[in-house]
Amino acid sequence: MLHLLVGSHVVSGRTKRILVVDDDPDIRQVLLDRMSSFGYVVEAATDGRDALNAVQRGGFDGMLLDMLMPEIGGLEVLRRTRMSHPDLPVVVVTALSVQQQATQAVAEGARAYLLKPFDASQLKQVVEQWFGPAA
Repeated sequence: MLHLLVGSHVVSGRTKRILVVDDDPDIRQVLLDRMSSFGYVVEAATDGRDALNAVQRGGFDGMLLDMLMPEIGGLEVLRRTRMSHPDLPVVVVTALSVQQQATQAVAEGARAYLLKPFDASQLKQVVEQWFGPAA
């Protein structure tokens, strides 16, 4: 299921770099493969700590963020990211069982959320809406 907010955020002039954050290796790989096939340059983070370190290095045009992760969960990653990089668009990717957390994430600054499972066209629609076309 796809949930979008009105508006968009587009960075132009170069290929977009997207940070994919998910502790599940299978889902992370699917997201990396899909985003690469859409033409984005992607980097993976395996947990919240990796994600925060990557955000601090900078250079990202968007983040796909899982909610349920060990140690530092997605909501805390979002909060810290909003403080350090308030303009970085974040799209939450999560399971139906934690939809309430996803809606809370949107209230706290995420641009949209995708409920797992989703298909490639839904993913492409939301990333192009918030991150812009790959190049």
